[in-house]
Amino acid sequence: MVEESSCALFQQGGSVSSGDMTYCIAERVREKKKNYERYGFERSQEEALSTFFDLAQEYTTIDSLYQICASVAKEFLELESRIYVIEPKSSQLELVCTSSEGLTAPNERGDHRAVVVEKPVESEESWLLPIRGNQALVNTLPFLGQRSILGVFEVLPKDRIDERKLFFLEKFTNRIGYNLHQKLLVQQNINHIKFINQLVADIEHNVITPNLYYKLVLIRLRKMMENYRTIEELVQETVAVSSGCGAVAQTVRDAAKSLHDANRDLQSEISALRSHYEHTSLFLETLMRRDHFQKGTYVLRKQPCNFQKEIIRPLIDRYGAHFQRKGITVDDRIENVVDEQVTLFVDKGLISQVFDNFFSNALKYAGQKDESFPPAMLFSLNRQILQTAFGQDKPGVRFDFFTTGKPMSREECGHVFEEGFRASGSGTEGKGHGLHFVKNVVEIHGGLVGCEPQASGNLFYLVLPFEKKAGLKDANPPVETAG
Repeated sequence: MVEESSCALFQQGGSVSSGDMTYCIAERVREKKKNYERYGFERSQEEALSTFFDLAQEYTTIDSLYQICASVAKEFLELESRIYVIEPKSSQLELVCTSSEGLTAPNERGDHRAVVVEKPVESEESWLLPIRGNQALVNTLPFLGQRSILGVFEVLPKDRIDERKLFFLEKFTNRIGYNLHQKLLVQQNINHIKFINQLVADIEHNVITPNLYYKLVLIRLRKMMENYRTIEELVQETVAVSSGCGAVAQTVRDAAKSLHDANRDLQSEISALRSHYEHTSLFLETLMRRDHFQKGTYVLRKQPCNFQKEIIRPLIDRYGAHFQRKGITVDDRIENVVDEQVTLFVDKGLISQVFDNFFSNALKYAGQKDESFPPAMLFSLNRQILQTAFGQDKPGVRFDFFTTGKPMSREECGHVFEEGFRASGSGTEGKGHGLHFVKNVVEIHGGLVGCEPQASGNLFYLVLPFEKKAGLKDANPPVETAG
């Protein structure tokens, strides 16, 4: 039997099982049926509701909804009306429409004496009824605060409104509120999309394009380094032809050594800067791609990619010093694969970020295999060609990422790729988004991801579709995971 709490949770937008959802909706339909039998609306009132719902769906703008409300009340109930709505930016009540004048001009909407009411209130000439939104969605419109009141529906003259008609007007105003709430959400989402598209255009203009300047700087630095090396060679030649051990000769030799060391260090810094620039630019340009925002999903730009040379080796170089400082050994088994080189067609920018997430997590969470032994932290990479990964004659390439440390439970492994999930013992670092991003990108490529707890750590893997070349054999069969 479904508990009432489950139905209450579902009604408030919470998550319940499919069976509970079916029961709750069916129960709510039965309640509504009984309610309408009890309401005993007149035919004209039922027709007013039907007309309102039909036209509220036919016309999509908020302004049209205001005019529909006023026209329905006038045509079916022979009542004049005024509609007041809380303006989102100012949070002030504004007169937006009347049955006699239609839509109110924007500069005249503040010219009224109406106030927000929490329940039906009688004035000298009219009734004021609160327009309530959907309480379950109150947080979706920031200007509402904790209240669900969107505005006020004023109907007049009051001498035409008896108790039964007032009851109908309350129900009718509730329908106005729910429809207005939905239309405000649609408009808010449209505005958000426009802002996001504009933001992307701004990023492209003000961030990505100027970022190319650093590429020119690196080119100039490379040319300067070539000049410095030429100077170093001249100094070395001078040292070679200088004779004796006099002070001048020694000074020249010392200067030559200092110049050599300085050039070597400068070259190392330039290489690191170039690597960081290429890494950051690739990620920035890939994530801020305009197509993503226009389509509402990641849009792939596939190209052939040699994973070992173009993704894994650059990441090992990038993270190598960090792993070394933390005492983490990197075991790159992919580098030792001797079979035919595997080239996959992928979106290199997105897949690079997938692999970067595994490297980053290994740096954060790698731990000892066993506390009874000296620290031995390991991050191991492996690759396997699976002949039937996606069915008969549908091979895939599986990449394994093993990290020593405390094994997760199988239940945690089943949830670790969900948005916001944090495994127990993972600490406070991170927000549980990285692996969810990994799952999205891999699945858009037609692949799959997984997690398997091991005796001395955790194994994460991803499998990507692979169009195997004729005659290619699986020269890298599955091997026991390191650790």
